[in-house]
Amino acid sequence: MFILSLGRSLMFALQSFWRNFWLSLATIVIIFLTFLSINFLIGINAVSDSALAAVKDRVDISVYFKPEVQEVKISEIKSHLGAMPQVKDIVYKSPELNLKEFQERHKNDANIQETLKELEGNPLGGTLVIRAGQLADYPEVLKAVDNPAYADLIEEKNYEDHQLVITRINNISDNVRKGAIIISILFILIAILIVFNTVRIAIFTHQNEISIMKLVGASNWFIRAPFIFESIFSGIIGCLLALAVFYPLLSLVQPQLASFFNGANFDLVGYFNNHLVWIVGSQLVGIIILNFISSSAAIGRYLKV
Repeated sequence: MFILSLGRSLMFALQSFWRNFWLSLATIVIIFLTFLSINFLIGINAVSDSALAAVKDRVDISVYFKPEVQEVKISEIKSHLGAMPQVKDIVYKSPELNLKEFQERHKNDANIQETLKELEGNPLGGTLVIRAGQLADYPEVLKAVDNPAYADLIEEKNYEDHQLVITRINNISDNVRKGAIIISILFILIAILIVFNTVRIAIFTHQNEISIMKLVGASNWFIRAPFIFESIFSGIIGCLLALAVFYPLLSLVQPQLASFFNGANFDLVGYFNNHLVWIVGSQLVGIIILNFISSSAAIGRYLKV
């Protein structure tokens, strides 16, 4: 008996869905935009996490010593810096290796190659390449490198470019994330109002049918259920449409992200595939709960059974 009543409720919900097609379409569009913005927010989180991980792998502090600084002195500094808990790895590069790498980088520049041949000896000194355990550890490491005792020994150190990249990623992702959250909340509120009013109008449209159901002894649940199911149908359709549109957009956006972040590989499609069950499941459950609450509120106010 319950299954029969449930089947009839679903049938009435579908009939009402098509009778109020334009209202249903408006609900679907709003829910579609809501979940499109939510998926966009998920994508932004994935991109920012991947970007920071990619930058973290590339970040280091290169400390270039003057040519006259002896390897023994550099080794002492290496031991001192390597003892810091913030330092994950520290590598010494000899002047000879630096010269070889410099020549390789500029092998097609005839002027540089000619200048190197004219120089007596190696113009480059040793280098320490330092990697910290976390991005947040680099300021502490830099403070140690800026020790006044090393000032006359160090010719140059570079880290500022990485700081700019990290700051750029954080700022962009934070701003876009805030915007996506605001838009998502706005669409959620609009969706609640749309569902509420759609159910209200549907109740007024079916007043005669509701009266007949009461006369023949239909239960309150049987009268209320089609309105709830109708709103849930709209929610599920809008949610699935958002996912269907969002996936092709990922493929279009992914090459642009790789170009923006200097060739870093962002497999957004792979990320969404790996988390597909969680993403789809949570969104479907969320929209069902949202529509159930909104439609129940409208039914409780306008449907007196």
